[in-house]
Amino acid sequence: MSKRILFIYVFLLGFSATAQQEAIRMVYPFIPMALNPAEAGANGVISVTGIFRKKPLIQQFGMSSSSQQYFSFDKPVKNDAWGMGFLAYNTDQAYAMPLGGIASNLGLAGILAKAISLGRGRDLRVGGQIGINQYPVIGRSGTSELTGSYGWGFLYKQDEFTLAFSQPAAQMQEMNWRSSSPMYIKGQYIFKTKSGNAIKSGSIVRFIQGLDTQIDLYSVFWWQERLGFGLWWQNTGSELGNPALIGSIEVPLGKNFKVGYGYDFLGENVSTLPAGISGSANATTSTTASGFHQIFLRYELDTGNGKLAEFRH
Repeated sequence: MSKRILFIYVFLLGFSATAQQEAIRMVYPFIPMALNPAEAGANGVISVTGIFRKKPLIQQFGMSSSSQQYFSFDKPVKNDAWGMGFLAYNTDQAYAMPLGGIASNLGLAGILAKAISLGRGRDLRVGGQIGINQYPVIGRSGTSELTGSYGWGFLYKQDEFTLAFSQPAAQMQEMNWRSSSPMYIKGQYIFKTKSGNAIKSGSIVRFIQGLDTQIDLYSVFWWQERLGFGLWWQNTGSELGNPALIGSIEVPLGKNFKVGYGYDFLGENVSTLPAGISGSANATTSTTASGFHQIFLRYELDTGNGKLAEFRH
C-alpha cells in the first residue's frame, strides 16, 4: 500500500491547471474543507465553523488594519454515503501571488462529496465544488472582477492515516492577469498513546506549474481530549503571500462546541506617519511586528449515527 501511495503522490506532481489562490486557503488549520471539497461530511456530523481574523487587535494611529471573516458548513447525507456543504469568506485585504497574480477577497462555493468504502477500515472520498469569486483589479480600470470557479479533490483514509490531493478553485474563464492555480497534497497521521493523549502531524504541499512548490508542516498535541496546542509552519500563502508561523490552541466545550485561537508570530504591520508627526519633513513608513489574531468557533450536531460522541482531533 505504501508503494501505491508514493506512486500517486509523484504522479500528481505532473498535473497542472490555471487560476488563482483564494484567501480562504490560508485558514485550513481550522477549516480543512477549504483545501479539499472531499472533506465535506467526512466527520459524520453536522458542522458549522466561523473564523474571525484581525490585525492589529487594537487599532493604532498611522497603522494599517485588516479584518476577515470565514464561514463553513458541511453535513453527511444518505447514511454518510454523501457529504454536502458550502464555504464563504470576506476579506478586506488581498495579497499578491508570484508573478503578479492576485488572491481573491470575496467568495462563495457549494460542495458535494461521495464516500466509497474500500473495506478493512479504508475509505475513499471524492468531492467537487462550484463557486463564484471576486478579485481586486490592480493596475487596470475597474475595482473588481467576478468569475466562476470549480474545484475537485480526493481523500484516502485508513485508520489514523490520511492522504489527500485537490485543486480547490480553477477559473471558468480567461483572465489576462491570472497566475497558475495551486494544487495541494496533504499527508497526515494521528499518533495515539495509551494515556489518552494524541499528536496530529502532517504536511501540505502546494505546487504551481512554472512557479514554485511550497511545503507546510504542522503538529497539534491533544492533552486528554481537553486541550489542543498546535504549531503550523505555512509557506503556502498567508498575509500578503508571506510565510507564517501560527501557534494555536483549541478547547472543546462539551460535545457540541469547540473554540480556538491562533496567532501568526511572523506577521508584520505597516505604519505611516505624516510629516511633522514623525519628526521629519516627509512622511515616514515603517514595519512593526503585528500578526493576525484568529478566533474560531465550531458547533456540531449529531445526525443520528452516534459519531458526535467520537472525538475529532
